[in-house]
Amino acid sequence: MGTFLEKNWFKLAIAAILIAMIASFAYKLVSNGSKPDERLTAMKAAPSFQLQDLDGKTVTSKDMEGKVRLVYFFYSFCPDVCLPTSFLLSQIQDELKKKDLLGSKAEILSITVDPVRDTAEVLKAFGNRFESKPVPGGWTFLRGEEAKVHKLAEDFGIMVIKEKDGNFSHSNAILLVDPKGQLRNYYDASNPELDAAHIVKDVVTLSKGK
Repeated sequence: MGTFLEKNWFKLAIAAILIAMIASFAYKLVSNGSKPDERLTAMKAAPSFQLQDLDGKTVTSKDMEGKVRLVYFFYSFCPDVCLPTSFLLSQIQDELKKKDLLGSKAEILSITVDPVRDTAEVLKAFGNRFESKPVPGGWTFLRGEEAKVHKLAEDFGIMVIKEKDGNFSHSNAILLVDPKGQLRNYYDASNPELDAAHIVKDVVTLSKGK
């Protein structure tokens, strides 16, 4: 049993956090008359940041004001969850383009937790797999100093742990931030029932100032 806990403590911790989040959201729904949009009640102000895009340009959280943001902490060398979640983001990207929201009222931010290996060139190649640059300001990949990015992830409520093999264990969640910079939701991206339509619906709601 001790060996199992030692090997799986991170997964168990993440599971506990996600269960607590789900319970909290469920409580909000029940205690507020089960109104669907009560899930989007502001939780806290999203942390500010100053990072670099893949062209070396400084991007700050203030640059995103007025837009709904979907924030995802990932790394391209991730052996499991990051690739399928990035594919999900590409589906969201396509739906937001169809609604003429991408770039104007909504933006996707993928922030690498592994900036040493995830150079600008590596991330450009990774992003090209998902056609992440068809709309200016639509889907932006960001880099920064490793410690700085990990602190930012922590401030967002995302756990990141560097393993001995150089890979990273991290919470696999997509964060929803409203146009005023308020954190509105965490989506468990490892949930097989989570789909693009669900997230796009919330983005549309917040883009209308709800």
